[in-house]
Amino acid sequence: MKQLAVFLSSFLILVSSFAASPRPNVLFIYADDWGFGDLACHGHPHVKTPNLDRLAREGTDFHQFTVCNPVCSPSRTAIVTGQYPARHGVHQHFAGHAENVARGMPDWLDPKAPLLPRALHEAGYATAHYGKWHLSGQEKSMSAPLPAEYGYDDAAVWVGPGRDVFEGTSLANVPAKDGPIYQTTAATEHALRFIRSVKDKPFYLNLWLHETHHLVAASDEDKKEYPDTAEPQRTYYSAVTRADKQIGRVLALLDELKLANNTLVFFSSDNGPENSHAKPGEKFYHSVGTTGGLRGRKRSLYLGGVNVPFIVRWPGVVPAGRVDKTSVLAGVDAMPTILAALEVKAPAGYQSDGLNVLAALKGESFQREAPVFWEWRGPHSQEADWPTHAIRDGDHVLLHNEDFTRVELYNAITDRGQQHDIASQNPEIVTALKAKLDAWRKTLPTPFKQSGSRAAALKPTPAAKKAPVVDRAAAFQRWDKNTDGILTLEEYTHGLAKKDDAPKRFKAFDKNSDGKLTREEFVGVK
Repeated sequence: MKQLAVFLSSFLILVSSFAASPRPNVLFIYADDWGFGDLACHGHPHVKTPNLDRLAREGTDFHQFTVCNPVCSPSRTAIVTGQYPARHGVHQHFAGHAENVARGMPDWLDPKAPLLPRALHEAGYATAHYGKWHLSGQEKSMSAPLPAEYGYDDAAVWVGPGRDVFEGTSLANVPAKDGPIYQTTAATEHALRFIRSVKDKPFYLNLWLHETHHLVAASDEDKKEYPDTAEPQRTYYSAVTRADKQIGRVLALLDELKLANNTLVFFSSDNGPENSHAKPGEKFYHSVGTTGGLRGRKRSLYLGGVNVPFIVRWPGVVPAGRVDKTSVLAGVDAMPTILAALEVKAPAGYQSDGLNVLAALKGESFQREAPVFWEWRGPHSQEADWPTHAIRDGDHVLLHNEDFTRVELYNAITDRGQQHDIASQNPEIVTALKAKLDAWRKTLPTPFKQSGSRAAALKPTPAAKKAPVVDRAAAFQRWDKNTDGILTLEEYTHGLAKKDDAPKRFKAFDKNSDGKLTREEFVGVK
């Protein structure tokens, strides 16, 4: 009897111990336009990323991870829904209402969509989002849903509705022109405060960085890291290292609070690096990120536009110091994998386009059972931006344009740089992959059309169109994103709803033919 009592006592202690074991936390760090090669641990010869390198040493670095679109909003939609962004009508970045309508897009991601933050919130997790949002358009008149409607307990953002990221931080009075330098630092302040406030309950936290989106900028203090580096690399490297330091602050707090071992940390980027400009003063002059040898950049369906960093750390679960060069992972896998890892049920009736890839994260044998699909409905301004659709199935990636007059096939393992098109040697593979891609496209909804009272309320009124000088002045202020007092052709084109004759119209304003529009040139022309 005494032995039975001892056994029962020990058993109850063991059960109590398991019951008291805290549920895992999740920290999802999502960079912006950060190329695969923009990490020291990925072979960059100059840039300093000690905290991300540490994350890679303590976790697994996946080299075959791709996002589901080569630009911001649709890439992020895939992460939080686990579904291809085209299912939600999100094909390019959310912009102004007129541009969204022209693209066949809504003005924001429907908050009624299946969402990772809401699923975790309903499961008892504290949820927060700090940093870039861009799951809605950029006009205040839209009255876009607040982050709370997507399942977040707290949020502070830029390119989104609700509380601005600087509000409630030590950087609240930073001049607007210096915003790009300090946005991630402000977001990190919120993140640190949130983690401290919920350290005794499980949390899901998005820390979505500004770096390295334009305008890439750095303070004099930031640049001290690279005293002998010439521009534009000096500013770019400094911005990367500044972001790495903010990530280090969060990792240090997890260590301090003894939460690191129970926190699943992800680091990734929404798409490949921006296409740079050659001349000082141009918008993308400092956007000199690297793909690490991959072909294409942002807006391209070549791997350089979608194959981005993906580092995962979860001590005791995800192997440390491992580099996985074969497991094919995708942005749509994030939601089903995180739900599985946390043992949280998916929303009722939920159908993910992604897979639970927890086995790959754990270092177990993994073979992807479904293809990965992409579409690109945006501009084709760079040569590498020509593909409109792509599919990866196994080791092969097929790319083609809308009418299939151009098609290319690559082996993504043996030819990661996509330099050797093997379509002509493998017609049967081309035919099979095209059939799968065509079948996938048939599952997508018909083009989104805005209608009803909200669309009508957001349309520009005829009265507004009758005041060209006033409208032009307002447009100049909206389109001059870096507030430098000039419009480049790219800024001008981006602001137009109809872009077909943009260069010709730009030239008509540009009286001195210097490739830039001053406010006087733009507003003063009748």
